[in-house]
Amino acid sequence: MDAIIDQFDDAISTDEDAAGSPPTLDIEIDVTFQKKRFEVLHLREPKAKEVERAERELVRDALPHHFRLYQMRMIALVAQVPIEVVGELSHSQVMEAWRFLFSKLEPTIPRTGETSSEI
Repeated sequence: MDAIIDQFDDAISTDEDAAGSPPTLDIEIDVTFQKKRFEVLHLREPKAKEVERAERELVRDALPHHFRLYQMRMIALVAQVPIEVVGELSHSQVMEAWRFLFSKLEPTIPRTGETSSEI
C-alpha cells in the first residue's frame, strides 16, 4: 500500500509541469502607467478565456504586427496589467514572458533541435 502512495506522491510535482517549466514566473519590471507603478509581472498558465481574448488579435491575413499584439495581450491578461505596461518592457523581457507562456500553451512541441525517439 505504501508503494502505491509513494508512486502517487511522486507523480504530483508542484515544482515543474509536464513541459519541465515551473508553474509560475515572476519577472521584475519597473514601469509607471497612469500614475501606478508596476514592479513585477506574475505569470502562470493562461486560462482558456485569456487565450481566447488574446487570439482576437489574430486576423485572417495576420502580419507580424498582429502576432506581436497577440503575445503582448496574452502577457497582459495573464499578468493582470494593462497592455500599455507590456508595451513599455524591453524586447528581452517580453520574449522571456512569452517563452514561459508558450511552454504552458504548447508543452508537447519539442524545442528546436529536439527529436522524438518514437518515430
